[in-house]
Amino acid sequence: MARATMVPTLLVLLLVVCCATTVVHGKEWTVGDNKGWSFGVSGWESGKHIQSGDVLVFKYNPGMHNVVQVGEGDYNSCRVSGPSRTYTSGNDHIQLSHGGKAFFICSLPGHCQQGMKIAVTA
Repeated sequence: MARATMVPTLLVLLLVVCCATTVVHGKEWTVGDNKGWSFGVSGWESGKHIQSGDVLVFKYNPGMHNVVQVGEGDYNSCRVSGPSRTYTSGNDHIQLSHGGKAFFICSLPGHCQQGMKIAVTA
């Protein structure tokens, strides 16, 4: 009799383990929507429910712009002062792997000051 209840219990346990280890793919967000990563994109993130695991897609002309993930101080000053991750493909996919704030700027002279920066809270 105990064996008859053991099989369904094991199946339920296996299902729970499978569901718990399923990879969750987040939503893709194209930064700047149809305008892409461009001047004046600052504020694009306002009102969006961006979560940890989501992917930001930066689309731009790689000969004219870049994307640099920076700290809050560099974001506020529009300068890259320390080690930072720079993206240059023109079609960069950046997954927000942890909750909290993430800051991105274009580091070419004057671009950040012209609104090529976003601060995302996931």
